[in-house]
Amino acid sequence: QVNVHQRIVVIDVSEEKDQPLVLINPEYEVISGEQDFDEGCLSVPGYYETVTRAETIKLKALNREGEPFEMECNGILSVCIQHELDHLDGKLFVDHISKLKRERIRKKLVKEQKDRVKVR
Repeated sequence: QVNVHQRIVVIDVSEEKDQPLVLINPEYEVISGEQDFDEGCLSVPGYYETVTRAETIKLKALNREGEPFEMECNGILSVCIQHELDHLDGKLFVDHISKLKRERIRKKLVKEQKDRVKVR
């Protein structure tokens, strides 16, 4: 999303936003369960939809020092990791919703774009 051609993600789900988790070459495997979460994204601003993702995952990555680590993640951290790794693979949260919902969002975005052009 920032035109840097590396597989790097920084995620911070801490309340104070002071615990960034740096993930270099991250990958995960599903351990168990599913969870539904209302997701949005700066790539599709103003739109939110319920997405079903794995509840618990096993994350493997390198830290900022280049050292490998693994951790089990669940809850919001699991959702955020899956969401951000989707970006690394060229996917958005709308790729996980029904075709009908995706088409509705697309039409609204096209209309918003046309309305912006008219205002100028």
